Amino acid sequence: MSRFPEGRTLASATGPAVIHETKGRGGVPAFLLHGGGLDRAALSWRHFLPELAQSHDVIATNWPGYGGSAGFGRAYTIPDLGRWLVDLMDRLDVARADLVGVSMGGGAALWMAVHHPERVRRLVPVSAYGLAARAQWHLTSWAAVNLLLTKVTFAMLARYPGLLKPSLRSIFADPARLTDEVVADVRAALDSLTDQSAFVGFQRGELTPRRLRTVFGPDALATIGAPTLLVHGQADGLVPVQAARMARGHIPGARLEVLDTGHWPMREAPETFNPLVAEFLRAG
Repeated sequence: MSRFPEGRTLASATGPAVIHETKGRGGVPAFLLHGGGLDRAALSWRHFLPELAQSHDVIATNWPGYGGSAGFGRAYTIPDLGRWLVDLMDRLDVARADLVGVSMGGGAALWMAVHHPERVRRLVPVSAYGLAARAQWHLTSWAAVNLLLTKVTFAMLARYPGLLKPSLRSIFADPARLTDEVVADVRAALDSLTDQSAFVGFQRGELTPRRLRTVFGPDALATIGAPTLLVHGQADGLVPVQAARMARGHIPGARLEVLDTGHWPMREAPETFNPLVAEFLRAG
């Protein structure tokens, strides 16, 4: 299996964008879309990209403000990320792609499938943002964003790295799977954040006092025509698995795989996640 590829920089709608890409066997490429918080392409997709590259051309994007990509510099929403991705695909001369997105990236993948169906061949939303109308502890989360507590938390993690492992336990179903490798990778992602306000900007754009701004309801989900594999953790504490079950009932022909994980199945259980998703994409 090959190693995770080095990133390269190209122009985007917001400035320099860093992507990781590798050539497989040509055809329709797969885009891997990471989540928010401290994430970046090399963190979520460290183990999956090399495996998928055996059969696909693969492009793992770093969203604006993450992994060396220039940030938006303002509050932004899922549609902003979707439009940024359309621009990136145009610059790479990619007419159509398979999209695999986790959390915030899953929300952007769903937005693409709803608003630009001609650009999406196969769709894999993982623990996807936008399936639930409210965040966990919603009003508290909204208040925390407006009191800048997210930025304070990032600063504390940077200053006291011993806090990283306890903070990650909330997104793992089995603490024993939270290995030293995962913690080291998260630490490296924290050190590489282009803009520590990037996730704050997303939260400010998406969180209102009563609900999330971007929610894919039954009518929107029913328009998705791409073959869809929903992947979700049974113990996901950020996006309840019931939201994925609801989505499965509205996306025509969708399949749902519930794994024994929390919010981050590709890092908690790569031995299950990788062959499952790779097989679905190769079937196309």
